[in-house]
Amino acid sequence: MQDNTLKKLIMIGLMIALVFLATYFTRIPTMVLPGGYFNLGDAVIILASVLLGPAGGLAAGAVGSALADIAAAALLFAPITFVVKGLEGLAVGLLTSKIRKSGALKQGRLIISTVAGAAVMIVGYFLAEAFLLGMFDEAFGLTAAVAELLPNTLQGIFSAVLGYILVLVFSKINLDRPAGQ
Repeated sequence: MQDNTLKKLIMIGLMIALVFLATYFTRIPTMVLPGGYFNLGDAVIILASVLLGPAGGLAAGAVGSALADIAAAALLFAPITFVVKGLEGLAVGLLTSKIRKSGALKQGRLIISTVAGAAVMIVGYFLAEAFLLGMFDEAFGLTAAVAELLPNTLQGIFSAVLGYILVLVFSKINLDRPAGQ
C-alpha cells in the first residue's frame, strides 16, 4: 500500500470519528420525531469533504453520522442518515474538487458548496421522512417531514456556517489540501 493511500485511509478514519463525536455530543432532541435530534455533525462533514474529496466526504458523512444514530438509539434513522449524510459529503466534495481544478479555494464558491451540502441534507431528510415514514402511516410521514423542515434547515444553516469557518481555519494552517496531494 502506498504511503498516500495509507495516509488517506487514516484521515478518513479520523474524520469518521470526528463526525461521530460532533453528531453524538452536540445532539439536541427536536421534540418533533421520536429519536430525531439537532446536531452540528454536518460542519465536520463539510470539513471532511473539503480535506478528503468526494469519496472521503461520503465515507465520513455516511459512516460517522449513522454510527451516531445507532449510539443514540435512533435505529430507524440510521439507514436514512447513512444515505443522506453520505450524499451530503459527496456533494460538497464534488463541488469543492471542481473549485480546486479552477485554482485556489475561492470564498464564494466555497460558500456555494457548503450551502449545497446543507440543501442536500434538508431535502434528503424531507424526502426520506415523507416517503419512508409514510409507508407506515401516510399522514405521519408527510406531517413529520414538514415538522422537521425547520429544525433541519436551522441545522443546515448553522453547520454550513461552522463548516465554512472550519475550512477557513484549516486553510490558514495549510491543511486544506485533500489527503494525498
